[in-house]
Amino acid sequence: MIVPYLWSIMRWFLLLFPLWLTAQREVPLDADFRFHDGVYFTPEALLANEPDADWSDISGEMVQLPEDFRVQIDSFGYKQRRYTQPYAISLDGLPYLLVRRDGQRTFYEFAGLRQVGRYATVRYDTVMHTRQLMRAYNPATGRPFREGWVERNRRREVHRIVDMVTGHRYPLELPTVRQLVATERDIHDALNRSSSEEEARMIRALVLYNERHPLLIPLQQAND
Repeated sequence: MIVPYLWSIMRWFLLLFPLWLTAQREVPLDADFRFHDGVYFTPEALLANEPDADWSDISGEMVQLPEDFRVQIDSFGYKQRRYTQPYAISLDGLPYLLVRRDGQRTFYEFAGLRQVGRYATVRYDTVMHTRQLMRAYNPATGRPFREGWVERNRRREVHRIVDMVTGHRYPLELPTVRQLVATERDIHDALNRSSSEEEARMIRALVLYNERHPLLIPLQQAND
């Protein structure tokens, strides 16, 4: 009787052990997680923690602004081969997503994650091109005597939610956050009790949702 019992235990152990090993090799994506340094071409590559290109393959002049969660690379290029446009980079284990590109001078700007998790957040400046009709008026008659279109580029800060699974970005707005957390009734109801676009409240809702729905990443720590 003992032998069949031991065999039954061994069989369950053999079945469950690979699952246990897999679980040990994955950890939630949070502020403590560190990615392999390099360049990632897709959200899938980033979530697999497998960079598509090493920094040794990259040319250009880099400026890192950690206090602003920004990395800028001028004359960005690949030394050996022609690759696709990057989706993200990792420096010192921290991910930065591509948010702006100037094709004429191959200038790339990347933004770091402010909140980290399944739904992350980024903040960055964008350039808006505006065109406005301007008129010059005759002070004596009050009638316009000259008019013309004036074009300007204006910088505006934007705050986005990033679905780290797909890479899709959403505006950080109350209706959007309500929709993203709709499966968690208490979080959703708390947002419904307020019509305020208070940023802290929306961020808190995303943080709570991320804690309940962790996004698991392969545990391949940077620079191992």
